[in-house]
Amino acid sequence: MIGKSCYSYILIGLNLRILRHATSTRLKEGIEGNVSQLLSALERCGFDVSLAFTKNKNFCKMQDDISALKKNSSLGKEIVRNVNEEFEALENIVFAESETKKVYVIPSRRFNTEFLLNNPEKLLKDGLFDKLSEVAQHDLSSSCRCLLFGEATASAFHILRATEAVLKSYYYKHKKQKRLKEPMWGSMVQQLRAKKTNCLPETTLNSLDSIREGYRNPTQHPEAVYDIDKAQDLFGVCLDAIGKMAETL
Repeated sequence: MIGKSCYSYILIGLNLRILRHATSTRLKEGIEGNVSQLLSALERCGFDVSLAFTKNKNFCKMQDDISALKKNSSLGKEIVRNVNEEFEALENIVFAESETKKVYVIPSRRFNTEFLLNNPEKLLKDGLFDKLSEVAQHDLSSSCRCLLFGEATASAFHILRATEAVLKSYYYKHKKQKRLKEPMWGSMVQQLRAKKTNCLPETTLNSLDSIREGYRNPTQHPEAVYDIDKAQDLFGVCLDAIGKMAETL
């Protein structure tokens, strides 16, 4: 999904109307600015059919006639008539093509929309996101987008995967000897809890156990389905655990 500013759509309508109703006293530079702004907005918004119209012979001749005018010259009656006609025709095409376009409004969540969509690293303390493994970064970012777009169950799976990936890094960081051959969530926490020296915070280990028992294990079942509120509850709990573990990586 590619984000586009709604202002681009406003620019399309605004410049079309200006060009449709241009007068003979309008200066060359002003009209060229309107045309350039319009074409750029059409391209940003994906109006390919409308852009194709601007390649026709009459439209190109109109542009050439404007370009041939001297600096600070007014359009004159003949050129302005062509400008009005060409942009009236283009407006009709834009209106027709706009019927094929859909604009989706992103709903508000408990977490910052811009962070969820483009800057997931800002959901953690400065520098912590870079400490995460590539897999953890990918899953955290995917969870953010899924949460924003209302894919609650997908968001839950990704944030749990991200948490487990960070837990593995956390485990290897703090467990130097007699490591598990196949580290699993529960057994990793159990071994970390059993450390006799350099003990880890109980609050972090308790949180990881709570996530595993309350969310991770039940989520493994195919029939598990999350609504958006439950997914946001889980996201917040996991984000907190990820942040606490990442501080020591």
